[in-house]
Amino acid sequence: MTLTTTTPTMTPLTAVSAVDETAAVTTIAPPRAVLVRPSAPPAPTALPRLPEHPPAPWLLGPRLRLREFCSADFHDLIRMHADPRVRAHLLDDHPLDKTLTAWQFLVSISRVYRAHEGLGIWHASTVDADADADRFIGWFNLMPLPARGADAVELGSRLMPDAWGGALALEGGELLLDHAFDTLTRDRVWATCDPANRSARGCLSSLGFTEDGIDDYDGRPAVYARIDRSRWLSWRGLPRRERLRIARAERLQREEQRA
Repeated sequence: MTLTTTTPTMTPLTAVSAVDETAAVTTIAPPRAVLVRPSAPPAPTALPRLPEHPPAPWLLGPRLRLREFCSADFHDLIRMHADPRVRAHLLDDHPLDKTLTAWQFLVSISRVYRAHEGLGIWHASTVDADADADRFIGWFNLMPLPARGADAVELGSRLMPDAWGGALALEGGELLLDHAFDTLTRDRVWATCDPANRSARGCLSSLGFTEDGIDDYDGRPAVYARIDRSRWLSWRGLPRRERLRIARAERLQREEQRA
């Protein structure tokens, strides 16, 4: 399941040759496609230094671990974006399956962590009991959304297909909404998605977001949705099943009003 992520502005890097290169209660995944796994390209050299070893998770949920990206995540990043199912509903489809673009992303997001305290795009993993290790499942983010104001922030996620359907997008969304409203004391959080991505829209509805219409996003139409602090504080204490029931009732009411 994929919610839109505002990918950070990536500063061009030199001395590199480019190599050719989301989970709600009710999940409707993009159409399946044949996945051809390319051989993993080597990590570029002579580039700005990044942390080599994974830092400790800064946010933990019942199943999720969120941490900053590091250079060790380079191949996972390429592998995720080489899957056409992941890219099917992206609004800002930067070619992160290509060596140069993926490395530029890692460098740029490392700068975001320092420049925007509490915001970023974070590596997401779960514990693989069989391998006794963390399993990469994608990312979650809170990023600036200039299209909705200087202080606006956007919740997003991008998950590997094997992480769809298990409510991990809901868990990650809940963790970051708590972070946005409790820690960062934000008054509102935005989210965007492809209008055709029913899974993402259902996930946002279950998190308590209200759709605010369709508007331009990086040259493409996107659903904009928002949730205010008061809504989340009353919403997060409800069981997920109850949230889903209320969200469906609200959606039906809006459809009747439009009719």
